[in-house]
Amino acid sequence: MRKIPLRAYFIGFMGLLLLVVTVLMARRLIVNHSYVRAYEKGDYKTEQEETLLTLNFPESFVPYYNLGNAAYRYGDYNAAISYYTKALENYPPEGKDCKIRINLALALCDTIDFYHLDTQDKVDTALFILYKARDVLLEKGCATDEEGQTGHDPDAQQLKEDIDKMIEKLENPDQGNQNEQQQESSGNDSSEGSSGDNPQPSDKEKKIQGELEGKKKDALEDRKDQQGTLEKWSDYVGGGSGDEDGEGEGGANSNSSPW
Repeated sequence: MRKIPLRAYFIGFMGLLLLVVTVLMARRLIVNHSYVRAYEKGDYKTEQEETLLTLNFPESFVPYYNLGNAAYRYGDYNAAISYYTKALENYPPEGKDCKIRINLALALCDTIDFYHLDTQDKVDTALFILYKARDVLLEKGCATDEEGQTGHDPDAQQLKEDIDKMIEKLENPDQGNQNEQQQESSGNDSSEGSSGDNPQPSDKEKKIQGELEGKKKDALEDRKDQQGTLEKWSDYVGGGSGDEDGEGEGGANSNSSPW
């Protein structure tokens, strides 16, 4: 009986390995294509996409990015943050790195409820999150702080500038010295108030009260503006103009498809 050369075993093994890799790659493409098409129709089911996390190669960042988009659309921003962070840990190329960073920054910002920042602790927490989102965009140069320059991605630069405006409004609410006004108003209760069981507020007290109400209204309008900015950007994450492989260009006014 003729002995089979070792070289033949090696060739057979390599052929089998190549076949397995080809099948896995084909399955990966089919699953991603199916996921993208369903996503564009508003169907964010992730069961099949999650199977790609096993034997996750090549482009290991892709399933994490896609799952992050689905979590974002479901309003589960903490899960989206986790998926986008994992996507960045799996070495996406430069162009796609910036888009993942934009989505991560948006998910971070969307954890803030601007309508209910009614204590200093909540404001401080919101500022911490906004600075973290800002740092995500500045890292790897997707956006820049350099005056007159832009980062690698114009959308990342625009989002960073929008975040800067939110930070500015929270750090400088422009509400005047309300404490002094309130103290002055309290002092006037005894010195300028009318006598009797039902004293009427003085003209000065009315003026101060009107100013305070105006400041509160301005603060509420600022919160609405900040929330509106995030709602404008929320269309960046998800469905839209993907190609056959599920890749699409994102933007504040053009949706970013899953890959």
